[in-house]
Amino acid sequence: MTRSILPELLHDLELYLDRQATEWQGQPEQDRAPTLPVTDGKVNVRAIILALGRPQSQEQHLFKKPELRSAIDAVAIEQGLKTIGSTLRGDLEKAVADRMRRTEKRSNDLAKLVAEQAAVIEKQRCTIDGLREQIRIFEETGQVLRTAPVRA
Repeated sequence: MTRSILPELLHDLELYLDRQATEWQGQPEQDRAPTLPVTDGKVNVRAIILALGRPQSQEQHLFKKPELRSAIDAVAIEQGLKTIGSTLRGDLEKAVADRMRRTEKRSNDLAKLVAEQAAVIEKQRCTIDGLREQIRIFEETGQVLRTAPVRA
């Protein structure tokens, strides 16, 4: 049975994050620059793994394990950086908004179609009622009721 690398990785990560947070707080407040590795304003997970001296294959754990991700995110937020996966969450939110817009448009299109069909059904009901009335008059009197204009 293989043993989990999570406790060992968490221990190393906490030591690293403590050093980075202490170094950040040691900077003059007006000149503070993030001490965590950064790419495009967001935490660089690959650089953290390299700084820990870990194989790159363990990078996935920083994304997947909440206890590791939240430890990094706490320091990142303190240093004014975007958190791990912030781009992914933004993309996810955009995808959900797009799906909601498409669903709403489809719903509006279907509502319009239903209203048109309801109007056609109502017109057909009126026509059927008129024809039934003509049949009733014919059956009672034997006379055909003229419904079209007389042609000369």
